[in-house]
Amino acid sequence: MLGGGLAVTLGACGIGDEDKPTPVAPEPTATVTPEPPVATQPPLGSPVAGYTDPTRWTGRTLNVAGWGGDIEDAQGIAFFDPFREATGADIQVKKADLDRLKKQVDDEQVSWDVLTLPAEDALAMARANYLEPLDFAVIDKTVLVPEIVLQYGVGASFFSTVIVYPAADTAPPAGWSDFWNVSPPADDGTIEPADLRTLRRSPIGTLEFALIADGVAMADLYPIDLERAFASLDKIREYVVAWYEDGKQPIELLTAGQAAMGSAWNVRAWQLGVTSQIGTQWNGGMLSADIWVVPRGAPNKDVAMDFINFATRAIPSANFGRLVPFGPVNLNSPALLDEDRLRQMPTSPENFASQFIQNWAWWADNTEAVTTRFENWLLQNPEATPA
Repeated sequence: MLGGGLAVTLGACGIGDEDKPTPVAPEPTATVTPEPPVATQPPLGSPVAGYTDPTRWTGRTLNVAGWGGDIEDAQGIAFFDPFREATGADIQVKKADLDRLKKQVDDEQVSWDVLTLPAEDALAMARANYLEPLDFAVIDKTVLVPEIVLQYGVGASFFSTVIVYPAADTAPPAGWSDFWNVSPPADDGTIEPADLRTLRRSPIGTLEFALIADGVAMADLYPIDLERAFASLDKIREYVVAWYEDGKQPIELLTAGQAAMGSAWNVRAWQLGVTSQIGTQWNGGMLSADIWVVPRGAPNKDVAMDFINFATRAIPSANFGRLVPFGPVNLNSPALLDEDRLRQMPTSPENFASQFIQNWAWWADNTEAVTTRFENWLLQNPEATPA
């Protein structure tokens, strides 16, 4: 989504500690490959207000740390190339890495000017003094979705973790209570294929979904009641065929018929070109965001602030949404998208109203401790995961 970054490929999901024993996760019998981004509507070419001087940053360089993949490709089309043309700045894209970012700042040898981070990572990095406060004399925050305007970052895009299921399902789930509504195993321990589930190997989102399934209102999710959340997870764990760490896996498991429902990022079925095979239930989904940030000590901080302002204007934000189904951050962008595309967006009025926003501050405070507890919970009885 919100590894290194949720931007680009939505990041690395899960812990990835290779020497720990892990619950059994089946290899999908079929794999699908991400498609390159293709705009659903022709990109808007109108000048961005305030960007009519193509020599503004001539002779200056903006060093972007990117996470690769189709999202970086879309960022190039929607943000980097238009900013270069509008201001004359040279843009160099480097390979992003969270540990390298910390080392650059610690060593006072910063070579990057701007990058995206998941919102909870951005908060944690800001608290550890790795980020520059944004200059809101340059960045106009009045036209941005207020929930993703932070002192040390502003939203780049929204995405959601939602319920996915086979599109051919004649009784699709209405929410997480249906996800948790499973039949008892047979006397020999066999679980019906319709009851097999897949969830992310991360407490972020997974605990919130467990609480919603247990009857907690979305408005009351935070602070997370850990005892109740893990008790709810106990009810579903033997039905989880895979605690996935690769964001493609829930889609692959569904298309291969190895799971009947899963949690997944809303963009995954689109990225893998299987939207006709995968249904999406937005009800109870978790809205997350990637955030533009500037490393502390960035050599071209002034250019970075101007770039963030440009990238969050209505036209560039809408153009990014035309390429990839991430929700735009500018309040005026939805009017520039067609109705079919809006229905795929986590921030369309209808979809937004049926979801909750991840509490990034709570997770910035608690990720390490809760992840340790989650991993320990997984390993208490790993044979409970169906083979």
